[in-house]
Amino acid sequence: MTKIALAALVALLSFAAIAGAKSTPAKAGHAAGPAVTACKAERAADQAAFKAKYANEAGKRAGRRCVRQHRKAARAACKAERTADRAAFRTKYAGPKGKRAMKRCVRAHAGDPVG
Repeated sequence: MTKIALAALVALLSFAAIAGAKSTPAKAGHAAGPAVTACKAERAADQAAFKAKYANEAGKRAGRRCVRQHRKAARAACKAERTADRAAFRTKYAGPKGKRAMKRCVRAHAGDPVG
């Protein structure tokens, strides 16, 4: 009886370990990669100033708000660049098929400092 219970427990734990090890991919289309690294570097430099700049009234969600502001600033910069010269924008950022120039621009500028 104890051998069966022990075997069932081992099987259950191994299944839980396998299920827990499964990684979920990042959401496609988000420029969070460079923005996250920029925010982490900013937080490492001065955590109190980081919280004062980005945290909400309750002092929470500073990291999320930092990433959002970096992406928002990158989108604004890319829209301005695209408005200035569409052809140059497309040749600079578009892929081999001439698509996704805005996405690539935002990804490139997401790590830029927020003013």
